[in-house]
Amino acid sequence: MFARHRKKSCAWALFFLFILPGTASAGPSVFNAPEQNALTDRNYQERYAPLWRRVLEEETNTPSFTKNGGHLRPPDAAQWLNLVQRAEKLARDADKLRMVNGYFNQWRSKSDTYAWSSPEHWDTPREFISQRGGDCEDYAIAKYFALRFLGFPAERMRIVLVRPLTAQKKALPQLHAVLAVASENTWFILDNNARPRDNIFLHTQYGGRFIPLFSMNEKGAWVHLPDPEEQNQKQSRAEAQPASGEDRAQPKTGRP
Repeated sequence: MFARHRKKSCAWALFFLFILPGTASAGPSVFNAPEQNALTDRNYQERYAPLWRRVLEEETNTPSFTKNGGHLRPPDAAQWLNLVQRAEKLARDADKLRMVNGYFNQWRSKSDTYAWSSPEHWDTPREFISQRGGDCEDYAIAKYFALRFLGFPAERMRIVLVRPLTAQKKALPQLHAVLAVASENTWFILDNNARPRDNIFLHTQYGGRFIPLFSMNEKGAWVHLPDPEEQNQKQSRAEAQPASGEDRAQPKTGRP
């Protein structure tokens, strides 16, 4: 059972994630996108690696999900144990994924600024449950560790940061996060925006709606495609630069 060896396995996970290169999963890549190791990607290392590292360290020291639910408040522990008992009776991965997705999607989304007075905070599952909701990545993280407890290996799951697109293929300003789970030689997506809330989708159903940027699990991290929003911002800054050498000495205008 995963929970019995949680501290030891998570400690090794930290070693693998930040020392050794990530290993791609067998089968199709998530969202059929190219991928390469993110350990040398400055954007990932500066923005997201510290947030994910904190969650892993917290889950190493005090796992949110245990056999007796002891790290959750009594009402939450009872709900968690009920979910575990129901999941043990299910044979198909897809049914377990629907159950987990529906359970965590019962709570409303909350921004990090509202919940933590911080522009960016990644919740542990225990924090997410105690807050009765969180940001999109908090849903994905809670589902990830719940499925780890239920026996899904880390190699088959990815927390994926994506850039949503409009119907006109324009990048939206807010990033989104989902959980991708490999099963039956494909990827299933667990999204907090699913309706009904327990619905899961094949990753191919998101074609043209998401651009995957980064993905991660306990074993590694990957960079996928360039972020069109950042490319637009770079282009805007470049266009705002004065053309002549004399003008370049003047104060810059445009976006910082």
